[in-house]
Amino acid sequence: MLHVLPLSAYAPSDLVDHEAGRWCGRIERLEAGHGVSGWVLSVDAPEAATDLELTVGDDALALGATGLAHPPSDLRLGRTTQAAFRFGPDVFARLARLSPRRAALRVGVRVAGTDMRLMPPGGRDPTVGELVAAWRTALVAGLATKAAGETRGDRMLRRLAGLRAEAVALRDRPLRPISDNDVGQIDALHVGTDGQVWFVGWMKRGADIDFPAVVADRDKLPAGGAVFRYERPDLNSTCVGVVGLLDTGWQPPPTLRDGFVYLGQGAQFHLRYGAYTRVLKADAFAAAFAQAQALSIGGHAEALAAVLHAGGNWMAGNAAAAGLATEGGIDKLLMVPGFGCFAEGWAVSPAKRIETFQMRVGDCVLAADEGSTSFRARPDLAGLFGGGGTTARAGFSTVLQGALPPDAAGAPLLRIVHDDGTGAVLRIEPKLLRRLDPVADGEELLALFPAIRHEPFWNAFLAAQRRNLGNLRREPAKLHAAPCERLVVVRLPGEAGNLNLVFDRLARHLGGLDPGTGVCIVADQGRGRAEALMRFEELRAGIEAPLSLLVVPHGHDILSELPFVLQALSPERFVHVGRGLVLNTAGWRAAAASLLRRGHGLDRFEVLDDAGRPDRVDGAYGAGCFGWSTAAFLAHAADAPALTRGLFGDSGLPVSPARDRAHPASAMRIERAAVSRLADMIDAGLLAGRGSDAA
Repeated sequence: MLHVLPLSAYAPSDLVDHEAGRWCGRIERLEAGHGVSGWVLSVDAPEAATDLELTVGDDALALGATGLAHPPSDLRLGRTTQAAFRFGPDVFARLARLSPRRAALRVGVRVAGTDMRLMPPGGRDPTVGELVAAWRTALVAGLATKAAGETRGDRMLRRLAGLRAEAVALRDRPLRPISDNDVGQIDALHVGTDGQVWFVGWMKRGADIDFPAVVADRDKLPAGGAVFRYERPDLNSTCVGVVGLLDTGWQPPPTLRDGFVYLGQGAQFHLRYGAYTRVLKADAFAAAFAQAQALSIGGHAEALAAVLHAGGNWMAGNAAAAGLATEGGIDKLLMVPGFGCFAEGWAVSPAKRIETFQMRVGDCVLAADEGSTSFRARPDLAGLFGGGGTTARAGFSTVLQGALPPDAAGAPLLRIVHDDGTGAVLRIEPKLLRRLDPVADGEELLALFPAIRHEPFWNAFLAAQRRNLGNLRREPAKLHAAPCERLVVVRLPGEAGNLNLVFDRLARHLGGLDPGTGVCIVADQGRGRAEALMRFEELRAGIEAPLSLLVVPHGHDILSELPFVLQALSPERFVHVGRGLVLNTAGWRAAAASLLRRGHGLDRFEVLDDAGRPDRVDGAYGAGCFGWSTAAFLAHAADAPALTRGLFGDSGLPVSPARDRAHPASAMRIERAAVSRLADMIDAGLLAGRGSDAA
């Protein structure tokens, strides 16, 4: 007589030898693609079928019974029990159609007509909601897997990997190039990616078309090889031309010395290579492959062609070599270090549907964000490729994301990926790749992505901009530095007429400043640099106040460089007059009062437009003109982001109504910063904290 473990809410899941009237069993698998399966048997009649119910809460959703083989129970009891059961995967679809109010109910299996339940794999009955979520995830994953599939190229690579594993044992054999076992010669090599070495040469007709091999080049390197044959008129009737592929860790040097590739099950045969063996570039090998494939008479021609345009291959021209008519080009390519590239171009593949894109710049591989890729018709290509569906979605715009380093170099390679996983690699002109300037190139980018703030990549783009703008911070070049206790920092405008207006106002008002107050003039490397230098020397010759002249490499405001200025000149308080602003008489009085102010309060100077009204375009009380203590500003600048044009609005300056002072009608706008909608979006996002580690 059988005995079951003590009763609980679940049936015991093991067998011992006493007490009747019980069931034992458990649920072994509960998976979306499999269903619900396990085993159960009656202690009184182990061979008898047991009726079961799949329950939701206390209600039965499906009926079933044992009747499938369960070898562990048969082995334990020494008899055939047919104790296994299975509810098919269709029960998950039925669970998904239940009312949402049943999502929290438990799903289990019980013996029909009893309260005896079977123990689930995790020790707890899952809920309807948990099972439905798992079913949906598995369903979508299964669709993606079916779409990808395994290509002929994948099978060939798997075969080569197996041959390479077999070749490991051949390294221990004594390898000697016996002349009678010479089966051919390697005339040319091309080093591909991921351990692939392609070769062109000839072999004897009876040689194997796939083989384990050992490359003897200062070491014994295992390899798996495969070839296809083609007729060569320069060879005798016992030999054929071959194009082959070795899966190996061998890295051929630019200039080869005499060596051998031993092949066959016993590594008794060999191919020769030497100083006569050329190392081909990608274009030359692709042309040789295409020419040989057209003359193929046997071997793995189609499989090797599939490897050539497989997803992991970055050989330019691989599609043409494999006989695939895919063409394309890039019209616009904007790079953002640490983020990737924005691309606009065209791609046509008459025989296959284009799915997505990838790009390689140097050693960095970028992948298109399919959620941000758009296609459009290119009727201008109809004359070359025909109309209809071929050109209906030939134009594309996409963002290719990846950890693109700032020093990425080399001709970019574009891979056009088809819906079956194969790809065509095209070489892109290096001059098309240019670094994105958010100010100058903003409208170009917005033409590609008009709703860029709502794109999935926006936060990643802001994070890259935050890093890149921070890396552009540089200490200004000091042409003349005069430390002082109080300081007015003036960023010169770009136009020569406005620059001279600023110097005229300085000459008029500097004499009225208190002793110990200095002026730091900041120019840029634009066309006004020489004029600024001459006017500075004239001003310095006629005034005893401490004057400084610094130069920055850009034409924007200098809020990011202001900490360097303050550190170099060591004032206790300062007044900042931004680019394109000039203080009026009231502004100079306000500046003098702000510089003499004690404590760390912030002074805001109102900016007027050219009509004498408060500036509503760039803001009347912003970061363009303000006074503050050096200590307070440096503490603020430690966490403030660098911005595309130096400042934006109030640039995140703190607001303290109890301590801040406002000085009305103090400065006039004589020149505006470059207009850029993209720069405005970036700066607003950075000031809102987006794109930061905390965000």
